[in-house]
Amino acid sequence: MLKKIFNADDFGISPGVNQAIAKAHKEGVLNSTSIMINLKYAPQAIELAGQMPDLNIGLHANLTNEMPVLSRHRIPLLVDERGKFAHGFVDLALLSVLHPRELKRQVKIEVKAQIEKALAAGIKLTHLDSHRHIHMIPGIFKAFLELQQEYKIPRLRFVNENPWLTIKSTKGYEWLKDGGLVKNLVLVSCAMLNKLLWKYKSDTYFYSIINTCKISRDKLKDIKIPAGYQAVEVGIHPGMPSVDREYLADVFDRSILKDWRQKELETLLDKTVEQEFS
Repeated sequence: MLKKIFNADDFGISPGVNQAIAKAHKEGVLNSTSIMINLKYAPQAIELAGQMPDLNIGLHANLTNEMPVLSRHRIPLLVDERGKFAHGFVDLALLSVLHPRELKRQVKIEVKAQIEKALAAGIKLTHLDSHRHIHMIPGIFKAFLELQQEYKIPRLRFVNENPWLTIKSTKGYEWLKDGGLVKNLVLVSCAMLNKLLWKYKSDTYFYSIINTCKISRDKLKDIKIPAGYQAVEVGIHPGMPSVDREYLADVFDRSILKDWRQKELETLLDKTVEQEFS
């Protein structure tokens, strides 16, 4: 039988997201989450995690926002003069070409520090992934793969969503307007390179990218999972924007204030969504 993983990213990013993840687990179908251990509200997330022993928790390694675990002198390629993370997906991809060895080294020691911080907080990591999917960049993926093996973390997210299967089951054309298809094609291309370069293959199918941030009940209807996979992971981003509007001074990612966060929470609270995979 196909294992179904409903994973909420961004645990620790804000009070509203933390509360939404706790609610979706206690009252809905959410059975997995990924924590951003270097953020201000990670301690709150850790406290909530202690109340949810059945919730699988992985590391949502963060190399793009706010402050790293390590000092800026140890990871100068990743940060600006203030010590804050300085790059997004495109810049990190470019750095992986221009400075492949040094970027991989710095990524590895920072992610290692984040893993150690999570373990020290009492979290038993069930999986490893990253904010903005930057770990799919081939030069960076190798560092994540080595750390997964070193720490014996059971699962490493592999973005392998078949775009044609998703489009076939999706009504409307939002994926053309918001760049979902382009994002998917970039990440699937990275997956192909990682298979070729590092001989990596995942037994878990990842669904989310084309309809990312818009996973409502209807988006999960009639999804077909390709043969050969043992599990499917639905990557989703629940939140409570009404809560986070009370903490505007701490908001660095305006997406947590968007209404779709609430809609994705409502999706997870509908227990019938588990019936939609085949």
